[in-house]
Amino acid sequence: MTERCLSGAGKAMQLWKAYARSKSAVFGLVFLVGLALAAAFAGYIFHVNPELPDLAKDRVPPSFEHWFGTDYLGRDQLVLIVYGARPSLIIAFTAGALLSVLGTLTGVLAGYFGGRIDGFIMRTADVFLTIPTLPLVILVVALMGPNLFNVMLIIGLTGWPVMARIVRADTLSLMKREFIEIERVMGASIRRILFMHLLPNQLNSILVYTSLSIPVVILTEAGLEFLGLTPLSISWGFMLNTSISYWISGAWWLSFFPGLAIFSTALAFYFVSDGLKEALNPKAKRRRESLVVQLATRK
Repeated sequence: MTERCLSGAGKAMQLWKAYARSKSAVFGLVFLVGLALAAAFAGYIFHVNPELPDLAKDRVPPSFEHWFGTDYLGRDQLVLIVYGARPSLIIAFTAGALLSVLGTLTGVLAGYFGGRIDGFIMRTADVFLTIPTLPLVILVVALMGPNLFNVMLIIGLTGWPVMARIVRADTLSLMKREFIEIERVMGASIRRILFMHLLPNQLNSILVYTSLSIPVVILTEAGLEFLGLTPLSISWGFMLNTSISYWISGAWWLSFFPGLAIFSTALAFYFVSDGLKEALNPKAKRRRESLVVQLATRK
């Protein structure tokens, strides 16, 4: 047991060292951890009510007192952005986990069973892929009602097809491997093959694509908030929505900082995803570097 723990700790340390080679990946991770901690403990950091207006400070530009300025109700924009990170991160991680689980299960079942099951799952995925995600989400939210649970559920349910295709392709490749054939000949159960061999051998690609899908979820959620289809009064998208009419009057900070928060968070997730891809699949990085060297030599 002790040897297993030491082996696991050693692998984790090697993975971290490989991940830490990318400065952008480390920056993305630090940014997201800092944002999550700030959002979780916002009540202890800022001893103010984020929704309480102060009309005496209406649209004050950025200063040492208010780093991000104040909005049209005199509320501190920095406080609003930190509190607004809560729904964005909750929706992002919940919807990302949902689309990952649904896409993984449907993909591995399609690849393992093939035939009619594969055809049905893939044709269903094709239907979802042909429909633009944001208009579909807008339609369903308008019909089901604008609440946080519906937003998370709909974004997760509409984002699974790409994950399913990735997992299905990997499953078809693994099914041709010798150790899978041996397991099937020896009479191993479907559950054992799926959960002991197929899924563990795809964990890296599943993890990378999940982290890559979260920025898309954040942008989709911000778009819904911008259009007023979520019941959130403090969110980045809603802040952008209310700032449009004040842009002409010169209050540029009302839209700049919420937009910067959305952009920075999405970019940080992309950095983390890229770092995971490089750390979990170093051979691909070496092949890419070798290809770059060959192209440079030819020139």
